[in-house]
Amino acid sequence: MTATQKGSLIGGIWLIAIGSVFLIQQALDLSWARAWPLFMIMAGVGSGASALIGLAGRRISPLAVAWALVWPVLLLAVGTLLFLDLAGFAELDTLDLLARWWPVILIVIGLLVLAGAFWPRGRGVDDRISVPLGGAASGEVTLKFGAGRLDVGRGTPGILVDGSFEGGVLRRDLGPGRVELEADISQVFPFGNQLAWQVGLAPGLPLSLRLEGGAAKSVLDLAELQVTSLVVKTGASDTRIILPRDIPACDVRIDAGAAQVAVEIPAGVAARIRSQVGLGTTNVDTVRFPRTPDGWESADFTTAERRAEIRIAGGLGSVRIS
Repeated sequence: MTATQKGSLIGGIWLIAIGSVFLIQQALDLSWARAWPLFMIMAGVGSGASALIGLAGRRISPLAVAWALVWPVLLLAVGTLLFLDLAGFAELDTLDLLARWWPVILIVIGLLVLAGAFWPRGRGVDDRISVPLGGAASGEVTLKFGAGRLDVGRGTPGILVDGSFEGGVLRRDLGPGRVELEADISQVFPFGNQLAWQVGLAPGLPLSLRLEGGAAKSVLDLAELQVTSLVVKTGASDTRIILPRDIPACDVRIDAGAAQVAVEIPAGVAARIRSQVGLGTTNVDTVRFPRTPDGWESADFTTAERRAEIRIAGGLGSVRIS
């Protein structure tokens, strides 16, 4: 099932659930003061179905599936009890029970969150994808990453992107040679699963690479790739970038918040570096890249056969160029 099919299926289920709420309210001739718990039931059914559809066809343990259904089941159970009480279908006083026991309920929910953080759930979502080139002569890849570990390097010849995406990934094909991969946050919340992505990019193909990251530890080993344009936007992260060594020109833009960024420029590659870092620091190998009035620059930058243009903006972080 494709991502588009899953999205349509999830949207259809939510529309049916919403319509069912109004249909039941009208059929039973209930006021909304008595029928409002139907919306909790709707949310439980809709979120549970969405979770199951999102997990369909993925490598994941049964225990991880069970954890994904914890909150939908809780919503469904509480909503059902409230509806049976307020609609007069059962001799219950659910509101009184909730008023008496809400501190205990909060404690139980807190214990569930703690259990979700420490109780082994088996293997979580582990997506494996392979994006073909589709005849494209160049590639454009966008990675939208969250908290966790990201490793980018040489992939399979003739394949734009391949790799494993533990924690889940949403894939959007934007045309031949163009793809956007985004962390599937529905598999991260509510228990805070971290991501671990191993991403391979096509060697020998001119590439534009864009990374939008959060609190991650990232290694972008581009030494054997033909990345001509690199944009990195990152927050509180630790990012290491190894630039390509065998291309005529590489344009690099780095926008870092409270981050540590290390950029390694291969031997034989000249560089021009411009940095505007607020309260952070920029450390550059001035032996190889002498200071200039507006940054740092290799002595042979204008005549070098291989060179990199690097522009950096940042806040509280530190940047190291070596």
